[in-house]
Amino acid sequence: MNTFPSRRHAIGALIGALGVAPRGFAQTPVWPANTIRLVVPAPAGGGIDVAVRAIAEQLSAVLKQPVIVDNKAGAGGLIGTKAVSQSPPDGYTIAYIHSGLVTVQAMNPKLDLLKEFRPVAKLSHSPFLAVVSADSKYKTLQDLIAAVQANPGKLTFGSGGPGSPAHLAVEYIEEKLGNFKALHVPFKGAAESANAIVGGQIDFQVGLLAANIGLVQGGRLRALAITGRERVALLPNVPTMGEAGLPGFVFEPWGGLAVPAGTPDAVLARLQEVLPGVLASPAIRELTAKQGSVVDYAPAVAFAAQIAREIELDKVVVKRLGMVQQ
Repeated sequence: MNTFPSRRHAIGALIGALGVAPRGFAQTPVWPANTIRLVVPAPAGGGIDVAVRAIAEQLSAVLKQPVIVDNKAGAGGLIGTKAVSQSPPDGYTIAYIHSGLVTVQAMNPKLDLLKEFRPVAKLSHSPFLAVVSADSKYKTLQDLIAAVQANPGKLTFGSGGPGSPAHLAVEYIEEKLGNFKALHVPFKGAAESANAIVGGQIDFQVGLLAANIGLVQGGRLRALAITGRERVALLPNVPTMGEAGLPGFVFEPWGGLAVPAGTPDAVLARLQEVLPGVLASPAIRELTAKQGSVVDYAPAVAFAAQIAREIELDKVVVKRLGMVQQ
């Protein structure tokens, strides 16, 4: 009997000694093994971008690989979102998605979030503020509601554009009350809309807390109510919508992560393993408190269910407004 090892065994032993698996014996690669691209469908420098960059920095530290933020703004987030959905489903391209994209889908049949993506997790939500100018005659939310109802289509409100969360927030008040008709005036962004209130060009807005709080604290805007379930520490004296006379009204736009459909379960599992710790880090806690947002982690199944519910709700509003695109 030949007691010498075969050439195949000898080569296998040599490769094994070098720490390399021979062809046919390859192991499943560990994710991540190289740089991850995190696509943000919003311009650089804004509140979303700042928050996502902080998350990317924390993720990079935990995953031991670079996480590069890639801003792809435009078309209400559709450009950046499509760039991710059309990327290889290998875990190396991740999308930051936000609730505004639900409205984009309700308006645009070219997007299907739950078909094109695997939701990973919801990360946070951000309550909105109902604001008027500091010298407005409307002292409370009930004052504003009464004025809008008494003058249908006469009072004006601003937003970052048709279908933006600030636009939908007011339309959801209309859905709630049934007789709250104000004239929508779109702007390029929430900050521009807030400044238009200060300048007297429009009457009010229900906009992102982070975009309005500086003007509120500076005495140029008056905050009538916050759309979250609870008051926020930054503005402890501002009541919730429910406390201010609109029971049950909650509007909390969210942000989260998603990967292209077909991305392996192992990638989702690893991300869900590390994300709670990332969100609990002092850096993220400090930033969210500063921006007035709330850490609100929800794993894939719960996150996908929330997206599905909100798509149906937004379809109703969008159809009523005649904003469905062909």
